[in-house]
Amino acid sequence: MPRSALAAVVPEAELQARTSRHLETREKAVALFARRGFAQVGLRELAGHLGIQAGSLYNHIESKQALLFELIESLHLELLGIVTQPVRSARSAEKRLNELIAAHLDLHRDKGDFFRVAEHEFHCLEAPHQAAILVLRRRYESHLIKLLTPLGLSTDDTLALTTVRTFLCLLNNLPAWTEEAGLDSATYRALMHNIALGAVKGALVKPPL
Repeated sequence: MPRSALAAVVPEAELQARTSRHLETREKAVALFARRGFAQVGLRELAGHLGIQAGSLYNHIESKQALLFELIESLHLELLGIVTQPVRSARSAEKRLNELIAAHLDLHRDKGDFFRVAEHEFHCLEAPHQAAILVLRRRYESHLIKLLTPLGLSTDDTLALTTVRTFLCLLNNLPAWTEEAGLDSATYRALMHNIALGAVKGALVKPPL
């Protein structure tokens, strides 16, 4: 039932409580999948981790496979939201690239488990779900190519796409590959940003940044 129709019969406070429970369930599930691996988690363990009875699990999720798809899809939709922000004429391509890197790293800070699951458990998705995620990835890549083209991205389609995919792989994994190692948060964040920016800058045909 659409939220507008549901709101007509369910008080707003209850809707908010349901939304909160839904988010809590997903956050607990993605943490478990990130720690144990999707294939290693049985339905009984999943139910116990979520704090519900195994027999009532399907009152909360459609299926374990559908849950994995929802988790990975939600991350890709958020990433796509970052790269499709409306362009204001006063913002240069350089500024938008810096903003994209910052937003991507912020999202990784807040949803590190989602990134780990998306990167390592994609192969566990069924073929139709994989195809749906790949559509979102291709849309992200297309927008990033448009952003990087005026900054010197190769005009060769294959090289441009390879550059963009390598850059995205770096953004998706960089925080997970490193530890703060005693650095304060601001210094660590600046380091991650500069590594990502330096990587894509080095892959451009000309160094306009």
